[in-house]
Amino acid sequence: MAAPTDPLRLALLAAPLLALGFAAGALRALARRPDLPDRRRRALGVTWVLLLLVATPLWLIAAAVLRLW
Repeated sequence: MAAPTDPLRLALLAAPLLALGFAAGALRALARRPDLPDRRRRALGVTWVLLLLVATPLWLIAAAVLRLW
């Protein structure tokens, strides 16, 4: 399947991926703060990884179902 050539479709496909990346980066930055308790830092560390590993493929599947891709 070819990549979308229409700028609107490309934006609809890429914008959620950029938002997921930004959210994962923010969680990673929070997870590295030394003033947080260890348990919360570990939870944030797991959350940002899961966000990338789970939410990104789910969005790509949803985009394919919605025929954005």
